[in-house]
Amino acid sequence: MKLPISWLEDFVKINNPAERLAEDLQLSGTKVESIENISGDTVFDFEITPNRADCLSVIGVAREIAAIYKEKLTVPDVFTDTSIGKDGKKVELTVTENKLCPFYSLGVIDNIRVGSSPSWLVSRLEKSGVRSINNIVDVTNYVMIETGQPMHAFDYDKIKGKMRLRSSLEGEKIVTLDGIGRDLPAGAIIIEDEEKIIDLAGLMGSESSEVSTGTETVVLHVPLYDPLSIRRTSASLGLRSEASNRFEKKLDPIGHRYAFERSVHLIQTIVSGRLTSSIKSVNYPVRERSLLVPESLIRNVLGLKISGPVIIDILKRLGFAVNQQTSTKEKILKVIIPTFRTDIEDPIDITEEVGRIYGYNNFPRVLPVGSPPIETSQQINFEKQVKEALSSVGLKEIYSSSLTSGQVLDNFGLSTQETLKISNRLVIDFEYLRPTLLIGLVEAAALNVANFDRFSLFETGKVFSKEKKAADLYYQPNKIGAVFVGRDFAEAKGILETALKKLSISDLRFEKTESKGPLGVNSANVFSGSKLLGFFGDVEGTILNKIGITAPVFAFELDQDSLESMSTQPFYHPIHKFPTLKENISLFLPDSLPFARVYEAVKSAAGKNFYSLELLEDTRLGNKRAVLLGVEYFAQRRTLDKADIAKIRKQVLDELVKIGVIIREGKAN
Repeated sequence: MKLPISWLEDFVKINNPAERLAEDLQLSGTKVESIENISGDTVFDFEITPNRADCLSVIGVAREIAAIYKEKLTVPDVFTDTSIGKDGKKVELTVTENKLCPFYSLGVIDNIRVGSSPSWLVSRLEKSGVRSINNIVDVTNYVMIETGQPMHAFDYDKIKGKMRLRSSLEGEKIVTLDGIGRDLPAGAIIIEDEEKIIDLAGLMGSESSEVSTGTETVVLHVPLYDPLSIRRTSASLGLRSEASNRFEKKLDPIGHRYAFERSVHLIQTIVSGRLTSSIKSVNYPVRERSLLVPESLIRNVLGLKISGPVIIDILKRLGFAVNQQTSTKEKILKVIIPTFRTDIEDPIDITEEVGRIYGYNNFPRVLPVGSPPIETSQQINFEKQVKEALSSVGLKEIYSSSLTSGQVLDNFGLSTQETLKISNRLVIDFEYLRPTLLIGLVEAAALNVANFDRFSLFETGKVFSKEKKAADLYYQPNKIGAVFVGRDFAEAKGILETALKKLSISDLRFEKTESKGPLGVNSANVFSGSKLLGFFGDVEGTILNKIGITAPVFAFELDQDSLESMSTQPFYHPIHKFPTLKENISLFLPDSLPFARVYEAVKSAAGKNFYSLELLEDTRLGNKRAVLLGVEYFAQRRTLDKADIAKIRKQVLDELVKIGVIIREGKAN
């Protein structure tokens, strides 16, 4: 929400520089996102938390400033002439369900001349990020920003008969003020006359009743709508506005009357408009709410020795009325809650109000009392372990959106028909739920290839499948994905193996598969024993070319729950008492033979004497693949001698020959 400081100064005296004011507001809970200069005026961009609907207005922010600096708050004037002319016009509105619009003010204003707004009004609207339309619409927007209460003006002569507010039926249609025809979902709040729908309530008016240059009389409607209905309709239609942002919150239940009177005052001042009907205010006024708050609660929770008069002064500066009561045991405050503070529910909320205005920086700095706890949680956070393992081997973590677009899916060769689509998307480019983490990872890689030749990224999170599991819910497995840019197959595979070993996942096996994984990955399935963990391989070049990546990219995606089930707690073996003995074996391998088969053959043949195997060399001699292995053997209870090694070697070589390996003569030593 953008507000110029000159507008705030109409209601509260500000003596501090803009930067100091922003800091003080932020420390009291009103965050200033940015400060900019527009036409010589300082404009604050506020980020208001959803519970503080009262601060979505000039008056609300000015009230906060007045409370912080102990200044007087001056609210704008409202009209004083409530007389109705002899030719008074009437308007009738029926609400079919009270919860849809439990509070509102309604009236007719005549003698309207629609035209341009005064320059001061246009300037303030534009600095607040609102486009000027005409003097009547501008007044409604101006008062909305000033008071936080949205409203809508209808052309009186375009309304046919009585008005009715109700829930829409599925498929009803409306052409809104932006000229777009919209199919309404069931449950949207609409206003209709006896012929047509004239308002998509809380979101946007209809073309059929808009105020235009020929308008002479307007119906001004200042409502409070059901926040849930507004939020659902906004999400369903992908339509948000300044008004809907406010209607989605809990607004002041009596604020509609003040906003109506303020609007009439400005219309009288700017265009000489005249109220020509009685003001219908529904459920106005409301019963006041109050809380009994022990002073001791405030002191104990905040840890402050703060006096009763100081507490009362802070609350009064915020608009609360306070009566001090004395019981037999302690002093209790009866705090009357102003209607605009719809977020105050419990005594602890009053404690927070006192604390933030007193100033958290003014709290005494004391060390905690007592000893730190000595027990540590035994619960293991496996996802954290995964992140630590992948980070330790050089991968950088990213976070990407779980939503994507149809265009992105098409670029990556993924079918939108096989992908879950959300029914209430807010942005058209984010309407599908990702079926794989590799989408975000490859997109992130494309953003980095211009600056880095070699890098690796990983991400953990949910992916979404059309397959349904228990309770009729779509399958949402937790996955771990990564991409390796500018690395070869062996290097990427080695990094993955190292990371999995750090997670105590053993007995790894990579088994080539002809099926294509996501993003055209010509992959190998990754197993731990007989348990399938996921896939690993290279991303298809045609996909990479579409997004501007020329370097080879390898990727993996593993199932986190499967990994966790195969991970064991680390344990320690005693150091071997007897030395290991190492020998090198040189082989010719068929191109179709996976190295994993070689590893398994050596390990199986050496049996209990197997210690380790290392690939020392992998090259080509002529048209043959030549490898050099470094194999270590050991025994638990003695040192192996030459006869032992010769026997083990023969077993190993015989097993290798069985799987199609050719032993290079004289190359085992």
